[in-house]
Amino acid sequence: MRTSARWSISTMLALLSFGVAAVAVAAGASIEAARSAPEGTEVTVEGVVSVPSGSYDPNDMGFAIQAGSVGIYVHDSLGGDYALGQVVTVTGTVGNSFGQVYGVFPSTIEVTGSHPVHAAKPTDTGAVSEATEGTLVRVRGTVTDAVFDDAPYGWIFHVDDGSGALTVFVYTGTGIDVSGIEPGDELEITGFSGQFIDHYELNPRSQGDIVER
Repeated sequence: MRTSARWSISTMLALLSFGVAAVAVAAGASIEAARSAPEGTEVTVEGVVSVPSGSYDPNDMGFAIQAGSVGIYVHDSLGGDYALGQVVTVTGTVGNSFGQVYGVFPSTIEVTGSHPVHAAKPTDTGAVSEATEGTLVRVRGTVTDAVFDDAPYGWIFHVDDGSGALTVFVYTGTGIDVSGIEPGDELEITGFSGQFIDHYELNPRSQGDIVER
């Protein structure tokens, strides 16, 4: 018996639109390989911009990309402006920035298309770790302390859903207003799963990433 699949015109156009880039983005193979490569290794990664360039200024002018369930930080934008949903190919060497999140120090960056930004994964505050680093996550928890002003870099506070406290670092470059955040507030926060020296943290990207519940 012979069976056949029927594809609509819209489906075929979508496949042609995304092409080979979509396959690479879905698989995330290049990012996964880069994350497991030794420091100093030259890599080429492809993914969808999940954190716009300059969001984490003044720490750096980098951005983040994600493909499927894996992501990685790009430590510099090389003077470019990269927006959410752009598909980019980045070549460079992998390494840590001041003991922080593992990422790519780029030599070239090329925009190759566009793709919906990957949805943030709901995650327990105590589960933000090496396993989630580089990706977008969403947590919901209670603010446990007053916001600390870490000028000129940003602001720090902690949230806990009962599974363990999580550091939230809000970079100045995001333009986020934290003046209304107080201990006891119940917040849902979306952001980049990052790391600073000896602890993991969540870095929101814009005001809409912090919602009071």
